[in-house]
Amino acid sequence: MLSLGIVSGGKAPFLMILVLFIIYGIFNTAMGSHQWIYPYELFPTYVRGTGGGFTTTVSRLASALSIFFFPMILENYGLSVTMYISSALLFIGFILSIYMAPETKGKNLEEAGAI
Repeated sequence: MLSLGIVSGGKAPFLMILVLFIIYGIFNTAMGSHQWIYPYELFPTYVRGTGGGFTTTVSRLASALSIFFFPMILENYGLSVTMYISSALLFIGFILSIYMAPETKGKNLEEAGAI
């Protein structure tokens, strides 16, 4: 997203912008699947379904809000600023994940749920 913000400010070639969007789409697919796996590893067995449903609901609400605000930000601030804001939000999510999301590698579901 940061790269898209940088190249969209100038007159970047269409092919460069297309390649950056494809790369973003590939990474976004990997990040999007995270919400379907990770919460179900963290919640204890007795609330796993409810917890997973809650995290999916929060994710869908955040997606709806971003779809609502994206055109307004794009119209008022332009493409570059919109891409900078998007990249900043992705970076904040990355930092929060590093500091707040416990590692579940090598743990069974009961051990991961007890974190």
